[in-house]
Amino acid sequence: MTKPYSAPTSDDDTWSDITTKEYEANSKAQNILFLALNEDDTTRIIHCKSAYEIWQHLLVTYEGTSQVNELKLISCVLNMKTSKCMKMNLLMI
Repeated sequence: MTKPYSAPTSDDDTWSDITTKEYEANSKAQNILFLALNEDDTTRIIHCKSAYEIWQHLLVTYEGTSQVNELKLISCVLNMKTSKCMKMNLLMI
């Protein structure tokens, strides 16, 4: 699930060995993901056409985009600074 995948559109009897193996690997990975997910998550990803697409959708759902992660990090740093300042002020009292 490290690269995008799209199923071939030609007849399966014309697929190369590599195409067949990629198709089978994608199908197995999709099936495993469907079995591992709860009903809510399955509803969110049912439209996805590949295991890669499912994985990317789940990453954004549970981790957020890189922009969201950056905002979380900034918020965490600001909270740490605020927390340190509060501790220092309490120590001065």
